[in-house]
Amino acid sequence: MEVVRLPKKYRDLCGLLMDGGEPDPKLFDAFREKFPHQAAAVEAEIAAFQMDWETVLEKELFLLPFLREWYYSNVPAQQMTLLAFAARQLGREAEARAALAKMQEDLLAENPEADRPSPLCTYAGYMLDYLDTSILPYHDELNYSEPAQPRTVEELQKELTLKERGSSGGQQKLLNFCCLYGTAAEALALYEELVEEGTLLTEMWHQYAIQRYLYLGNREAAIQTAERWGASRMWAMASPTQVRPVCFFQHPMLHPFLTDRETIGRLGESAFRKTGTAE
Repeated sequence: MEVVRLPKKYRDLCGLLMDGGEPDPKLFDAFREKFPHQAAAVEAEIAAFQMDWETVLEKELFLLPFLREWYYSNVPAQQMTLLAFAARQLGREAEARAALAKMQEDLLAENPEADRPSPLCTYAGYMLDYLDTSILPYHDELNYSEPAQPRTVEELQKELTLKERGSSGGQQKLLNFCCLYGTAAEALALYEELVEEGTLLTEMWHQYAIQRYLYLGNREAAIQTAERWGASRMWAMASPTQVRPVCFFQHPMLHPFLTDRETIGRLGESAFRKTGTAE
C-alpha cells in the first residue's frame, strides 16, 4: 500500500476546513470520489467535534484498513483513537474490537518474521486494550501529584547557567524543572509568563499546564489552555487531513471536555483562530 499525497487543490480544501470554512460541495464530492479514505478521515474529524459518534464510527471503520496511506504514524494513531472512542460512546465496542483485531492479524501475517510489530500494529493493540480496560497510553497523566518535598523556583533557578538565566531557552528549561520538582502553582505561573511573552511553546507544555490546572481544580483555565493548544496548530504538522485537533482524544484528562457539547465546541473552534493563543 502506497502513501497518498494529496494534490494542491485538495490540500487547500483541507486548509479551508481547518479554518472553519465551507468548501464547494462539488469539490468535496470530487475529493471523496478520488481520495475516499482521506475524505473519510476529514469527515470523521469534523464529526467528532460535533459529537456525531455514529458518523465517526462509520468513517473510521471504512478507512481503518487503509491507514498505511498516511506517512506519519501519529495520524493513523489518532484515527484509531477516534474509532475506539466513538465505539465506546455508542456501546459498539465489539465492532471496533473485531475491526482492530482483523487489521492487527493482517499486519502480522504480512511480515511474520519481523523483529517487532509495526507502529500501526502496536497502536491497534493499545486500542484493543482501551476497549477492554478504558486505559489509554496517556493514562498516567490522570495520576499527577506534586512532589512530597517540592523545590522553589528560586532553588531551581540555581540549576541554570548564567547564560541561560533570562533567555527563552533557559526559561523553558526552568519550566521543565518546575514541572518535575516544583509545585503546580509555580510551574503554571512560569507557563503563563512564557505565554504572555509570546514564546512558542510545544504541545508538551500545554499538556503539562492542563494537567496542573485540573490538579488545582481550575477547570476553566484548563479549557483555555486546551484552546491555546488548539490555536497553536502544532497538532496539524503531519498531514493536510488533520483539520481538527484530534490528538485531544488521546488524552484522558481531556475526555470530560470532549463529551460536553459546549466545551468540545470551544475546543474545535479554537483551531480556527490559528494564533497560538486562546484569546
